[in-house]
Amino acid sequence: MNQTEINVYDKLLYYLSHAGELRWEKFKDATSRLTDNQQHFNPSTYLQSLGRLGHLDYDPMELTRVVIAPAALIDTAVENRYVLVGSRTPAFLEEIKNYVADTGGKWHTKFNKYAPTTIVLSDLTDASLTKIGNLGIHISLAFSAKLSELLPKPKHTDFPRQTEMPFPDSVKKFNLKTLEYESDNQQHGNGLYEIPPQYGRSVYILRSGSDQRKVPRDWGVWLTFSAVGRTTGLVSYVEKTRTWCVGFQLQVPLIIDRCATLCSGFPPELKSNSYHYSDVPIGVAYQLTKSLHQKWEVI
Repeated sequence: MNQTEINVYDKLLYYLSHAGELRWEKFKDATSRLTDNQQHFNPSTYLQSLGRLGHLDYDPMELTRVVIAPAALIDTAVENRYVLVGSRTPAFLEEIKNYVADTGGKWHTKFNKYAPTTIVLSDLTDASLTKIGNLGIHISLAFSAKLSELLPKPKHTDFPRQTEMPFPDSVKKFNLKTLEYESDNQQHGNGLYEIPPQYGRSVYILRSGSDQRKVPRDWGVWLTFSAVGRTTGLVSYVEKTRTWCVGFQLQVPLIIDRCATLCSGFPPELKSNSYHYSDVPIGVAYQLTKSLHQKWEVI
């Protein structure tokens, strides 16, 4: 496979491909073992990395299990660049590589520090695509362009209302200035609250007057910005380089993250306090921005 280096993300992807799916607690345990039980270990970092690249799926609203995605060949927004995502094993990758070589295609790998190795295919012929398809690999053409047309633009009323939500003693509120969750024992006012449950991941409640909604963290942040009219300065687009930029302290929803990432097939890079998603067509970037309730800002 000519892959001389693998990291924890690669090993986790291989393990998930073997298991098929894992309960959230098992996913955390597996990731902890692979990282040698390092302090300050955050399993969500690995979840987000594999999720944005299309390797696995999960429900951000009720994160009880993590499921490996079927193997798929994604046509990126870059001409003559395909990336392989989803379930993989070393033997399966070697089989694909041989088929690609036998039909005149090219195979490249790119090591990523904070993501699994990216497998790039190019110069694929009809024979190559047929061979790949015969292996049970789904082929998705113009993936991000098609997905961008289906992106949701949810309102807070789209999420379930919580008629009774007793706030525990320990609760944090999202600070719109620092972009951090900070202790708020008074529990006054509208906003997004992080409530530690008795087990599992935290619950996030979006409060507006007497109306309380249970929301996933990633959508809740953007709905909070929208509610107070903060719709600029968080997201921008660099037209010259086709780069979509999001403030580094902010997490974008999974479907948005994946659509932006798979324009290039590579994970975003952290530069100048922003995550930079490369090779994003202007039309796709516009849809991504509007889905987050932000105004269109071109640099």
